[in-house]
Amino acid sequence: MIKNIKNYIKKFRNCFALSYFILIMLIFLPSAITMPSLSFRGAIITAIGIDKVDEEVEFSVLTLSDISKDNMGENTKVVCGKNSSVANAISSIESQIGRRLKMGHVGYVIISQSFASDDIANVLNTLTITTKLPNSVSLILSRDSAKDVLNQASKLEQSSMYKLREIIQNEFNVNYTKDTSLDNFLKGYFSETKTSTLGYIKLENDISQGISAGQETDGSSQASNQSDNNSQQSNSNSVISLQREHAVFVNGKLKYILSVDEMKGINWVVENNLQQLITIDNVNEQGLNNASVSFEVQQNQIKPSVIYRNNRPIITFELSLKLNTVEIMQETKQTKSPKEIYISDDINNKINDKIKREVALSLNKLRQEKTDVIGVYKILFSDNHNKFDEFLNNLDDKNDFLSYVKINIKADSKIFAS
Repeated sequence: MIKNIKNYIKKFRNCFALSYFILIMLIFLPSAITMPSLSFRGAIITAIGIDKVDEEVEFSVLTLSDISKDNMGENTKVVCGKNSSVANAISSIESQIGRRLKMGHVGYVIISQSFASDDIANVLNTLTITTKLPNSVSLILSRDSAKDVLNQASKLEQSSMYKLREIIQNEFNVNYTKDTSLDNFLKGYFSETKTSTLGYIKLENDISQGISAGQETDGSSQASNQSDNNSQQSNSNSVISLQREHAVFVNGKLKYILSVDEMKGINWVVENNLQQLITIDNVNEQGLNNASVSFEVQQNQIKPSVIYRNNRPIITFELSLKLNTVEIMQETKQTKSPKEIYISDDINNKINDKIKREVALSLNKLRQEKTDVIGVYKILFSDNHNKFDEFLNNLDDKNDFLSYVKINIKADSKIFAS
């Protein structure tokens, strides 16, 4: 009897589970079949461009197309909207394409230099609130129109395996220069010094200055588009140039551009950034004759220390460098160049002197512009905020505090043992 009851309960459970499954399928399957795909419900945006045109905001987006390509490239399209505010410009784009903009895949935001005279933090705040823009997105200032840069980026991604978002991420946030993410920009904006930096990008007509999408040829359209090609010749020949320059913002507004050489000195004393190469000249040892030796920096451990003399701070940056020899150039080929050289006292002194010169060049610019890009304020405040406050209170202009801070560099270099 008990066995029969158990079998009945087991059959009931199986029937109930089957009935529940069928009910769920009847309810949800029709809507699931007829529901459009995500790509039809929303436009996937990979990049954003912001320009100022006739006192209005021109908002451009680089969106993925629904049509896939057979080669390594991606089908992308630039869509623009212009209005008095960013939110309204975004709304006009959504009206044009009939889809909501999905910002989760945005890799970078291009801001034109003409727009950067305004407080761009307000625009960025609008973007993060209305579109949920990721904080990790890279912010890049463009000398030229942001829309033109996106058009070149679209051509690049359609005609090659190169993607501007990957190049920007590698160049400005990983490999060489200061972090230019949205999160880092806002941290600088809300810091005591109100200073932030962005990567700087240009369009050039010389292909040797950057990356080019090339020109696709189509015999059937070449003749019909001859007039359009002539009118857009300068733009079609443009290449995207990343020269490792940086734009400095104070209170969210562009103040000046740091040159490539000025960025070299800053990178030596900024954490989490590598100065990729350093070259020293006039090496006459280890079988070398008046040689130029280039090293690649594998590691750079930075240790700042602070002392006060006559109520003025002195910061000493101790750099522990681990290097690889990558190139040796000699005036004569009478001696064989070693594959790897050891860091003698003379070579270490040459490296130290070169780093000092590069840092001094950068400091002169920062003091002239009264901007703290290397985080001196944070170092001094963290070390002893009472002494630092006393130092600041004795200055006529607190914004010019960097001019009264002495900075020393001590570099100790070793060959990297892999």
